[in-house]
Amino acid sequence: MVKILHTADLHIGEDIFSQYSTKAASERFNDIISSLDQIKNIALENDVDAVVIAGDVFNRIIPSGNSSYHFSRFLKQLLENRIHTIVVRGNHDRPYTEGTSELLKTYNILLSTKQEEYFHYLSKIENVVIEAKDGKRISFTALPYYPSELEFKDVESVEEAFQKSRVENRQEFMRKLKEESLRKVNELKNSAAADYHVLVAHVPILGAIPGSERIFYGSKYEIVYEVNEICRLPFDYIALGHFHVMQQIGLEKCWYSGSIFRLTFDESSYLDGREVSRSNKGIIFVSEDNGRLVPKPIYIKTRDLCVVHLNYSNPKITPLPQNVGEIVEYIAARCPIKEKSLPPCVKVFVKILDTQRKMLNEYKIRELLLEKGYLDIKFEIVTEQTEQVSLKTANMPVEEALKRYIESLQIDPQLKKQVLEESLKILKEVM
Repeated sequence: MVKILHTADLHIGEDIFSQYSTKAASERFNDIISSLDQIKNIALENDVDAVVIAGDVFNRIIPSGNSSYHFSRFLKQLLENRIHTIVVRGNHDRPYTEGTSELLKTYNILLSTKQEEYFHYLSKIENVVIEAKDGKRISFTALPYYPSELEFKDVESVEEAFQKSRVENRQEFMRKLKEESLRKVNELKNSAAADYHVLVAHVPILGAIPGSERIFYGSKYEIVYEVNEICRLPFDYIALGHFHVMQQIGLEKCWYSGSIFRLTFDESSYLDGREVSRSNKGIIFVSEDNGRLVPKPIYIKTRDLCVVHLNYSNPKITPLPQNVGEIVEYIAARCPIKEKSLPPCVKVFVKILDTQRKMLNEYKIRELLLEKGYLDIKFEIVTEQTEQVSLKTANMPVEEALKRYIESLQIDPQLKKQVLEESLKILKEVM
């Protein structure tokens, strides 16, 4: 029985976590290693024929030695167990210029002859046919991510493609690129003698949920596909990469596997205390059933990321608590620590009046949340201008003017009462 494991968007690299504290950054990198180990274990336990990585192995084109080491270790364990590993080039794997070498290409040189037989890096529109353990043949056709330097008819270099895009109408140029891409994909599929045909594409599709890759979605030189243009291609399974949310697109056979851990707070597992199921992480296990390939998600354990919103922009409705502990408990209630060994990271969005900004002690809040066991806490604070109230007090007794002024302040009612009492006491002494 044919068995394939589909994953994508590994984004191995310490540089993703530069905004964290040293301890948190180290733990977040360990999150990647943990996910890789879980994926490897699923592959070995199910004795799969192939592991498909649909792009973005590393977060940077030139990864650190540590990142390269951990991927090599992961790869070695698959290859030594005769599991074919098919990697398709993603946008993070793409070299900046034609003269830049691709690290993933070097693996073929470093592997032993036996291992090399099972490793396949597809950096352009090409395909490879492998033999499954039961003797069936599976063809994998690659549609890598490309901006406008995509090779197509009469274009041989990045520079020439960019030159064409300047001369031709951009929309028409992109249409030609897409048309030629799909023509090549179909041609390769039709020429491959195989029992099953799999398309591995690192592409954005309209209507899909981007997740962390939203900043790339529809960028100037990105080729964006319609659902039908990809998902109705005549393949038995379509393995997608690029968007970080695991999701089925269009047809049962067409899936984004999503990233293997939560990269950013755009993929939060808790949003103001509500569990967000779509941010669950895992792989797509594709197996043969009555002559067809059937996909099924398998989830893995990953660290929770929580987002909590605090709004103190209208003190009459939501006054800023005087006790920091109240704020800490409010945040903690909306971000549960399910496992002490895997504490969540929290991002707190605060909207507050500029007159109250100094009263919000986020450093103390962070300290208390860390004591509770959270791995890291980030704040994003937006201040709103306080409306200035103009009072005519020239012909008014000083005591009455003072009362009116304090009453006009947009602060907590209890605090306002204390300020008024102290002010009147001071005024009385001065008078």
